[in-house]
Amino acid sequence: MASTLESELPASLNREALMQTLETRETSRPSEGEMVAIVGKSGCGKSTLLRLLAGLERPTEGTISVDCDLVNGRNRSARLMFQESALLPWNTVSENVALAAPDRARRRESALEALRQVGLAHRAKDWPAILSGGQRQRIALARALASEARLILFDEPLGALDALTRLEMQNLIEKLWQQRGFTAILVTHDVEEAIALADRVLLMRHGEFRHESLVSLSRPRDRAGAEFAALKAEILSRVLAE
Repeated sequence: MASTLESELPASLNREALMQTLETRETSRPSEGEMVAIVGKSGCGKSTLLRLLAGLERPTEGTISVDCDLVNGRNRSARLMFQESALLPWNTVSENVALAAPDRARRRESALEALRQVGLAHRAKDWPAILSGGQRQRIALARALASEARLILFDEPLGALDALTRLEMQNLIEKLWQQRGFTAILVTHDVEEAIALADRVLLMRHGEFRHESLVSLSRPRDRAGAEFAALKAEILSRVLAE
């Protein structure tokens, strides 16, 4: 799934640089079924880019298209998974997931199937308030799956989780991405997470992609391996140098 952005981005983002990296540099475009991670310091424009692709923010100039489809308002081919689960507290777990299903006649079935895929079908009738943070993020992931989106945008969705839960969620996201074949763009501050999940890691600074690292390691990734450690050290040094 290729993305094209031609817009005047707000605040500190460099419009011409971001246009160049998304429009003219073919290597920066996500291919269908690929997972791309974006790393960079806070305020460099990572989340703004995802919101533009999701259609939650409008460019002040130019257009955004995904697979040649113009994004005008909410992008129905994409789903954004936020840093918080953003569940409706007055809806049950299954009702929260069902809201994203495109086929109204099959919303309940779609919700239950998505909950089974994230291992929470047994919590379908529960209220979000009684669940742990990790479980709420699993529900948010199920909601993204139920939407049948071709492009899932992950905006630091695991940042608030404890280390063990975060690792479990990383493994779950990787497994479901491989099974479902959706295109994914992951924004994260965790370089190790980026290398563990992505096919490519892009380093962003002030709206510009300054470096691209291909991750050719076999899956599942060996985080204790020498190649993994070397790539992590290289990317981290670039992030800190910016």
